[in-house]
Amino acid sequence: MRTLFKFASVAVAGAVITGCGGEDFTGAYRYHEQISKGAMVLNIHGDEAEIFADIVASGIKPVGKLSVSQKDGKLILDDKNSSLRLVMKRNVDERSLDCLNCKVLGLKADGLVWNYDPKGPYDVDQLLKEQARKREEVLNAELEKMQKGALEKGRRDMESRKLTPFEGDWVYQRATKYEPLTIMGIWRNKQVRVWSFKYETMDRLSYEVPDFEVTEVGLKVGEGSSAKLYVLSADNKILSCSNCNKPKVWVKADPKRDLSNRNYAREMAGKL
Repeated sequence: MRTLFKFASVAVAGAVITGCGGEDFTGAYRYHEQISKGAMVLNIHGDEAEIFADIVASGIKPVGKLSVSQKDGKLILDDKNSSLRLVMKRNVDERSLDCLNCKVLGLKADGLVWNYDPKGPYDVDQLLKEQARKREEVLNAELEKMQKGALEKGRRDMESRKLTPFEGDWVYQRATKYEPLTIMGIWRNKQVRVWSFKYETMDRLSYEVPDFEVTEVGLKVGEGSSAKLYVLSADNKILSCSNCNKPKVWVKADPKRDLSNRNYAREMAGKL
């Protein structure tokens, strides 16, 4: 138990006991250490108590079980698996507890205040069950996401084999001077990628890896109703959108030229 207390330098203690002529300490008490991101909670019910760590990042973790008694108005907490004993008394606020021998927990001082938790006492077993249920839900969601990701990757890999007729770097033909310079790379090994740049400065505005599908008619880029269907020209140098409200045309860049050359890229996009 001593070792368990030292596993985190966050420690909380509290106690509850009801006895003939004695004070009722029933409830929960927390000790928060400034450098920690959690607390230790002492949960008292009847002549028994549990201590558990309540850590923000990882949830609750049982630390140990205690027997509860009183002597001379003090609360006595004895670890059931070791000789460790905590001694506490009621704080002047008549709610919290003062730990009289906190050094046995590895803390720097005695007399530390363990704050009253109005939400206690807790059903620790139920808390652990609920925590396990939530963790299982998160795990199942992550597994489902991984499975969907694997299926989607497999689908994209299959579709990428059909990209051969469309391979190349394509530059969108701007219809107005307010439109960005947009480049779409289509390659079997890298699939479909789209970059958008500010025309005047070539500062990047966006980058995306859109969904795509090669159909009998052409190349569909995007998802759902917003997907654009591009048809390849007879000379394989122009991609035209067949389902757009306005003309949308991409021209294939010269494979011997570098689109990182801003003058060539602007020339391809159209100087309006």
